[in-house]
Amino acid sequence: MEFELLNNYPFALDALCASQSVSPAHSEISNASEQEKPRKEVNARERNRTQSVNSAFTTLRRLIPTEPCDRKLSKIEILRLAKSYIAHLDAVVVTGNSDKPCASYSSPHHYENMGAINDSRPIICTFCATLSGKKN
Repeated sequence: MEFELLNNYPFALDALCASQSVSPAHSEISNASEQEKPRKEVNARERNRTQSVNSAFTTLRRLIPTEPCDRKLSKIEILRLAKSYIAHLDAVVVTGNSDKPCASYSSPHHYENMGAINDSRPIICTFCATLSGKKN
């Protein structure tokens, strides 16, 4: 009997599907949709992650003062300016001076980006220079 079913393959498939109350066409569609569903979920998670990262960069960008304020910055520029601004704010807190605090206090964060430190030149950050330019 089994040999006859194998020789009559289309009928065997129909009989198998009938016993499970699933049509052959429906079983192929359900397999395709089952494989497609996880892919759609992965794509949705990736879109959500990308949206969250972009939203975080937009929020961070709004917190960093720049001239002009609507200047377009790349993500790496945003991160570098954020690090510099944090070091500047650290100097303001430590010195209690909001007028060129980085000149009197050198945060360890400043030295990480400077490479070789030249003692003959004063260290001034972007934000100190911008603030002193506005006062003049």
